[in-house]
Amino acid sequence: MTGARLLRPSALALTLAIVACTPALNWREVRLDGLTALLPCKPDQAQRSVRLGATDIQMDMVGCEAADALYAISHVRAQDATHAAGLLSEWRAVTLANLHATSVQPHAFKFAKVTEGAYQVPSGATVAAHNGEWKLLWVQGQRPDASAVQARLAWFALGVDVYHVAVYGAQLGPQMVDMLYSDLRLQ
Repeated sequence: MTGARLLRPSALALTLAIVACTPALNWREVRLDGLTALLPCKPDQAQRSVRLGATDIQMDMVGCEAADALYAISHVRAQDATHAAGLLSEWRAVTLANLHATSVQPHAFKFAKVTEGAYQVPSGATVAAHNGEWKLLWVQGQRPDASAVQARLAWFALGVDVYHVAVYGAQLGPQMVDMLYSDLRLQ
């Protein structure tokens, strides 16, 4: 009986140690229409029709929740490069309006890798960002229930493919966003 009593606290301590060592952010590689990224949890996938500007367009999405934050990557295919530039601007404006953004601070970022040879890029097309700037926006805003939200947001296009990468949470620290944005790869 004494041995069994000694094992119970040891088993409990071992279980607590294992749970404590389980990372809240378990980063894994995901792909979405030419973009490779790391997400901190197993993503769900969805597809839906959305209205951007005057256009109804098919949007592909992957996303998940980890460490009290929502991670999302979305993709749409424009009709042509001119339409892609318009979608970048419209998508950004709609997102910031939906967040009731009270503070928007741009921060530079760059891709880990852009492999144009491995990706079918229309002749003469280049990777473009909103207004030609590679910016990660740090946003303070409100959720629909009026609670505060922070977001880290980026939009960019490669040819006719337009992407949005986002993290939303009450408090976002570097460990929650740096890995995602430092390892974005267009292929």
